[in-house]
Amino acid sequence: MILEKLQDLEKKLREVVSLLRQCESEKETLGKQVSGMEEELRRAHDEKTTLKKAVERLEAERQEVRARVDELLGEVSRVEAALQERR
Repeated sequence: MILEKLQDLEKKLREVVSLLRQCESEKETLGKQVSGMEEELRRAHDEKTTLKKAVERLEAERQEVRARVDELLGEVSRVEAALQERR
């Protein structure tokens, strides 16, 4: 009877050890997944920052082009007005 209980206890301990090893393995796998996700998040953040800077630069260029076009349109209007006066 004591031998049977001891064998049962030994079996349960082996199961616990097996579960612990399995948990450690799963923890390591999950840790790697988390690290991968963190790296993806960092890359996405860096890409977002780069894209934001590009948008800001393009917006500044657009404003500059718009100002030049407005200036040219003003000159065209002045030339047209001068031509109208000559007629």
